[in-house]
Amino acid sequence: MTDSTTPKNDSLEATPEEKKILRQLRENPIMGMQIKTIMQKFKNEIANGMNANEAEASLIESLQELGKSMMSQWAENTQQDTLNLAKEEMPSLQKHTKKNSSGIAPSD
Repeated sequence: MTDSTTPKNDSLEATPEEKKILRQLRENPIMGMQIKTIMQKFKNEIANGMNANEAEASLIESLQELGKSMMSQWAENTQQDTLNLAKEEMPSLQKHTKKNSSGIAPSD
């Protein structure tokens, strides 16, 4: 499987769009590793004779897992950003926690 737009003897100088993608991958190394794993898995499956339908099904499954991971990461980051913003705007806010068995809230 070859990419006709990138001959092997061409320079690997990144385009501005590729540099943008690289920055995003560096900001989210988990996603970068997952994408690398998906690409390698796909390459191996094709090399081992997997037919197009099987390769497509495997790729869809891998991309769904990547999407779930990205959404989870986004949710965690958004929650933390929101908490930080709330603390900046209202420093007197206290995190809601359950009381311990003696009825006293734990200290932070």
